[in-house]
Amino acid sequence: MTGVIGKNNSDLTEMNRSAVVRILQQQEVCSRADIARQTGLTQAAITKIVASMMEMGIVSEVGIITGSDNRRSIGLKLNADKHQIIGVKFARQMFAVGVFDISGKIYFQTETKYPFEEDPQKVLSAMKKQIHEMLNKYENVVSIGLAVPGPYLRDEGRIAVVTQMSAWHTVNFIEEFKEEFNKPVFIEHDANAGALAEWLFGGHTQPLHTLAYFLVGDGVGAGIIERGRLFLGVQGTACETGHISVDVHGPRCECGNYGCLEMYCSAPAILKKVKERVPECLPSENPQSSDACTAVFEAARAGNQKAMDIVRETAEYIGYGCVTLINGYNPDIIIIGDVVSQGGDLLLPIIQEVVRQRVIPELHTKVRIKISDLKVDPTLYGAAATATDKVLQLPSKFSAAGKRG
Repeated sequence: MTGVIGKNNSDLTEMNRSAVVRILQQQEVCSRADIARQTGLTQAAITKIVASMMEMGIVSEVGIITGSDNRRSIGLKLNADKHQIIGVKFARQMFAVGVFDISGKIYFQTETKYPFEEDPQKVLSAMKKQIHEMLNKYENVVSIGLAVPGPYLRDEGRIAVVTQMSAWHTVNFIEEFKEEFNKPVFIEHDANAGALAEWLFGGHTQPLHTLAYFLVGDGVGAGIIERGRLFLGVQGTACETGHISVDVHGPRCECGNYGCLEMYCSAPAILKKVKERVPECLPSENPQSSDACTAVFEAARAGNQKAMDIVRETAEYIGYGCVTLINGYNPDIIIIGDVVSQGGDLLLPIIQEVVRQRVIPELHTKVRIKISDLKVDPTLYGAAATATDKVLQLPSKFSAAGKRG
């Protein structure tokens, strides 16, 4: 039997604050009357909530605006610059650190590369050093978000499988970061983080019920958001699309399965194919997988048939992944992001044709498939979105007044 979980007055107050913050985060400037209309709360209740949030330093008044009812009202805005976030992306051969605010504005970004065989502790030390430098430089940071490859066991704090990087399997990210900084650190699977970035900062002009972010980079995975909430599974490893078998008789994957999707359309898979078929396209003797992706897409655009064959194969497998997402989660939008998405103009028509052929019309005609158009790396943006989402859930905890205390 499932127990009923009640909510006390403080819970409800925080939920109402969160609703107000989310509206201002999405609309930038809004009147009290418009916020009341969108939340369903009374204007008296909104006036009280806004007053407390102004005292906390979360929102401020910006002068007279014209509301949706054409009445002149006092506008409200979120003090986004007073609530900054550090986002950190950890990937197989690089990590990136960026500073954002809760509106999604980016202030700074840096990227550090390292070889597969590098000692994890050296990488973590360099990462922590950069985060400390950002904390010293930006005084309004309220939280830190870290995006890591999956499958990420969120309760244990470790990655179950990091392809080609077995030394990282024993690293506990929770233990590494929980006492390191004087700010809370929130850790999320990279595809889930990308989904949050698209949900919060994607600028979608129409309401979304279910969003699927399909990460195709050094790894392959998906993040699913339904009505604003991530779909996680019992250990947080749901939606590991990259480890769904597309060929049960295919090569064995490091996860233990055979013929995993990741082995056919990830950036390392593209690198392997380019080395075998069009090595003359590679920019150096020891290219990274991202270099191979850039090279093969450029060669395909220039008319190289062997490169185009690799692109077509890659797109078809991404299409198979989209078919799985549609049949499994029935999203109204699938957004493809990360390294491989840079070939979007070449990939998308083939992906859409695969979906048209393999999904019943009642489903495929209702889903939009697009390439991410975020201006920042979706996973790094997603790390910031992960921390931002926590701020939006509990705005009073991260308020300027709370920080002063």
